[in-house]
Amino acid sequence: MLSNITGTVEAFFISNGSWAVFFGCIIEQIIVPIPASLIVLSSTFIIMKGAEFSLATLCTLFIKIVIPASLGITLGSLVYYILAYKLGTPFIERSGKYLGISVKDVENVEKQFKESHYDDIFIFLARCIPIIPSVAVNLFCGLIKYDLKKYLITTFTGSVVQIFAWGMLAWFSGNIYLALEDKISFLGNIVALIIVASVLYYIVQKKRKR
Repeated sequence: MLSNITGTVEAFFISNGSWAVFFGCIIEQIIVPIPASLIVLSSTFIIMKGAEFSLATLCTLFIKIVIPASLGITLGSLVYYILAYKLGTPFIERSGKYLGISVKDVENVEKQFKESHYDDIFIFLARCIPIIPSVAVNLFCGLIKYDLKKYLITTFTGSVVQIFAWGMLAWFSGNIYLALEDKISFLGNIVALIIVASVLYYIVQKKRKR
């Protein structure tokens, strides 16, 4: 059952590739509980599976993962940017509990923003380093009516940096996993045998007591 599901997911990403990453990251920005890192890590692991490190594979990573994911994040983030831009704080107060965010969270972003002397660099870094929830940044930028052109540029370029880091992590982790796959499988079988033996021993002991 699990192998069938895994096979279906792999086939989906291989056949749809960049489009799957692109639309997945758009949805991730709208449906907040889905992390973009999960989409990037899983898709990179599947698409770049076993690829050796080279300039050509780096280009593949950028074209198939980094650019589509960054575009998806940028377009998806516009939903909450526009809503906050048009509706202001009342929108955050009404919908915050569904987004896992509060007015206070947005105010914290505003506080850090004001403490920074370089507004554009702050937004760029907020996209590069996923410490601040992206939805909070989206809402904040809409709330202060941050220039749309700057918003698109900083969101896209910051996302490129973040997604590239996630992609490299998944790529190298995937290659390490493939190199150790047989050993991991062997250890897994041993653990499974120990669990089965323990359960059987427990059942036998129970019957003896009865």
